Amino acid sequence: MEHFNRRARLASGAHMRKITAVTFDLWDTLIKEHPGGSDRVAKLRIEGIGKILSEKGAIHSLEEIQSAYQETGDFLAMTWSKRRDMSARDQVLFMLSSVDAKLASRLSAHDMADIERIYSESILDNPPVLLAGAEKALEEVRGAGYRMGLISNTGRTPGSVLRILMDRMGILEHFDVTTFSNEIQVRKPAEMAFMATLDRLKVVPRAAVHIGDDPESDVEGAKRCGMKAIQILAGDERPSDMADARRSNLSHLLDEIARL
Repeated sequence: MEHFNRRARLASGAHMRKITAVTFDLWDTLIKEHPGGSDRVAKLRIEGIGKILSEKGAIHSLEEIQSAYQETGDFLAMTWSKRRDMSARDQVLFMLSSVDAKLASRLSAHDMADIERIYSESILDNPPVLLAGAEKALEEVRGAGYRMGLISNTGRTPGSVLRILMDRMGILEHFDVTTFSNEIQVRKPAEMAFMATLDRLKVVPRAAVHIGDDPESDVEGAKRCGMKAIQILAGDERPSDMADARRSNLSHLLDEIARL
């Protein structure tokens, strides 16, 4: 009887450890920016915002707007270092205040909406590319019956626009949940970024594995909250000793997940 009970406990423990959900990072795991892409998108933002301000009689040089754009980037970097994030609207307000402290108060709600749209959506005119094998990997994971989530830190482009990009690439449909840092105000590797996603997936950490490239944001963050982690070394990221597995690309991903 004791032998039977021991086997039952082991079987129960094995069942509890079964992976039922897979979460993915976005940038440099599923999609990648074109070389020089961020500079081109920055130019579109600065020139677009400058045009709106000029049309409204707020004459500011592109050099002033570019300087404010850089100041906003510095402030974002400081915010991100604390694992916090800002909405696109707050980024725009900070940028405009860096041009002129009272500038935003002189603009109409319509003008502010246009500026925020340009700030948020300029990437659509210079979109990133889907990494080789990404679509196939997502199809295979979905086809195997796993619950799927996306956990992505954002830059200046908010999650609402990244979903548009993902939809155009044909990959948004694979995800049950998409979590973006600008929407929850928290960035990986903070545990809340992972737990917010797992809660919506209705999965406990030990039953989930996270796929990403960054050794700190993706691997260490996932491991600290009790998930498994597979690191994708598609670029120049350093290998993480904490990863449960490391791969150079997304091929044969199901084999690694099954092994875990």
